[in-house]
Amino acid sequence: MIKRYGWLSLAILALFFIYLFQRVSYAAVLNSILPRAWEIKNANAVFVFNRTLRLMLNDAACMVIIWALFKEAKYVRAAFLVFLGELLIILPLYFIIKLSLEGDSELSSPLLSQVHRMIVNPLLMLLLIVGFIYQRWQKEKP
Repeated sequence: MIKRYGWLSLAILALFFIYLFQRVSYAAVLNSILPRAWEIKNANAVFVFNRTLRLMLNDAACMVIIWALFKEAKYVRAAFLVFLGELLIILPLYFIIKLSLEGDSELSSPLLSQVHRMIVNPLLMLLLIVGFIYQRWQKEKP
């Protein structure tokens, strides 16, 4: 039980720090380590890299939270598939629309701002948790 709360606390703390350091350029950190020939220089590429890495860190923390709450591999697998769909389908569509309409600015139109919140923030995790709780409740119902 203590181990479970430890993982849950660690994942929530990770989400907090990912949010707290959302303005940090992961590409700049990587560029300081990589040889000059491999640096990410294009503004759009930096934007895509930073958002993608933040999404992957958020999703990893969210899967730890789901595992700590439910302790069932089937829920983690379902979350992984949802997050994989988010990474491979929704995120590229967001990048195409965002970069073609607004460029790499931090500000977005109201519609894109909501899509950004769904993708980069752990909103899908909350929806999954509610869905998993509802599924368990339905199974326990006589």
